[in-house]
Amino acid sequence: MNVSLDDQLSWFEKSKHSLCHNGYGDSDCFGKSLFIVGEFGANDYSSILYSNMTLEEATAYVPKIVDTIANGVEKNVDYDVHGCHKGVNMLSQQHNSLLHERVARIRSGHPYTRIIAAQHYRPIISFLQNPDHFGFNGDETLMACCGAGGRYNVDLMRLCGQPGTAACVDPASTVQWDGSHLTEAAYRRIAVGWLHGPYADPPILHAALG
Repeated sequence: MNVSLDDQLSWFEKSKHSLCHNGYGDSDCFGKSLFIVGEFGANDYSSILYSNMTLEEATAYVPKIVDTIANGVEKNVDYDVHGCHKGVNMLSQQHNSLLHERVARIRSGHPYTRIIAAQHYRPIISFLQNPDHFGFNGDETLMACCGAGGRYNVDLMRLCGQPGTAACVDPASTVQWDGSHLTEAAYRRIAVGWLHGPYADPPILHAALG
C-alpha cells in the first residue's frame, strides 16, 4: 500500500490552492481552519500485527511511527498563510538584518558617500500580504504567469518560453512571471518604492536631491 503519510501530505499540499478558494470568500481560509491529524498509526500497527509479528515486535516500531506523525504535523506548520516557507523567510530576514548592520557601519566610515540600501524582500512580502492595494490578483500571488501547469504553474523541465508553456492573459495582475522572476508590474512597483520610498534607505530620489 503506497499511501504513506508523506504521500497523503503531498496530496494535501497539491490540493490546498483549490481548497482555499472554494466558497470561503478569502485567501486565508487555512489560517482560520482546524486541522485534525489522525488516526495515523492504526494502519501501521494493523499491518504489523496481521503479518504475524508479536506485540513485542510491534512495540519496536512505536518510536518510528510517532516520529513520522510528528514530522508530518510539522510539515503543515512550516508554511505561513500566504504559502511561503517560514524557514526560508527567516533565512532571508536574518540575512537582511545583518546586511543592514554592515551597511550602517560602512556609512559611518564614509560620511561623504551616499550609500543606499534597497530592499527586495520587503516589497514582495507586501505584495503577498496586501495584493489588492498593489493591483494584484490575491488568488494567484504565488502562481507563475508563464509556465506549464502544476501547483504553481512551474515545471523545471519546461520553463517559460519552451514548447508546451504559455503566458497568462493579464500579466499586470500577477506577481510571479516564471517562478524565478517577477512580472514587469511587480518590478515597477519595487522600482517606485526604491525611488520614492519606502523600500530604500534613503529613497533614491531623496538622496539625489539632498
